[in-house]
Amino acid sequence: MTARVSLRAAVGEPLAEEATRNIVTATAEAIGERTGVTVRVLEASFDLVELEVDGTNLEATALAAELRRLTDKWHHDRHGRSLWGEP
Repeated sequence: MTARVSLRAAVGEPLAEEATRNIVTATAEAIGERTGVTVRVLEASFDLVELEVDGTNLEATALAAELRRLTDKWHHDRHGRSLWGEP
């Protein structure tokens, strides 16, 4: 069973920098490795990351929530603003 999930920035194109996109995609893959869930990055554009997760919709949603939490903190610590927008 696979499920797809995406995160989209609320404002602007915060993933325009390749380094930021690389951090986001590497973090998604690391979360998958840590939890034993296969994660494939289907798309990483200037304002969106889309993932395919070998698991249920609940597992994909939980993975996306953790990805958002970790990368938003990383981005805020370095740039002083949210990566994905305020919840």
